[in-house]
Amino acid sequence: MSSSYIKSPFLLLIILFINILHLKCINSFQVQVVNNIDPTKFPFNSIKIHCASKDNDMGFHDLSPNNKFEWSFKEKYFATTMFFCHFWWGLKERAFEVFNVFQGCIRDSPLSPQTLLCKWTVTDKGFFLEDASGKKYNPYTWEPLH
Repeated sequence: MSSSYIKSPFLLLIILFINILHLKCINSFQVQVVNNIDPTKFPFNSIKIHCASKDNDMGFHDLSPNNKFEWSFKEKYFATTMFFCHFWWGLKERAFEVFNVFQGCIRDSPLSPQTLLCKWTVTDKGFFLEDASGKKYNPYTWEPLH
């Protein structure tokens, strides 16, 4: 009789864990990079980007003003997905993680934990992570080319 009391909570925990893993895998995230460098102010306004994760290389892309590059993916079971991008613009560059946590796109961002779209807007001032309401957070600026 005491063994059924032990098995029930253990079985319930296993079922709960499997359900949590299943639900987590359902969420599909999207990363979007938009070139918003003003073509009227900067004659050289195209940016070059290269984005990748441990498992997926998204390749090199040239983005002219007002164009975007985007991709979608499902988060791994234990929240280990990380995508980085390297950006080049004239004599400036920057590399950083564009997705590293399923709650708000990047660690310590002010975005809602329910955010499924990680929208990065690139300007001459730097890189802005935008939430669904259009509020922008500026975690990175350009650096001189090394």
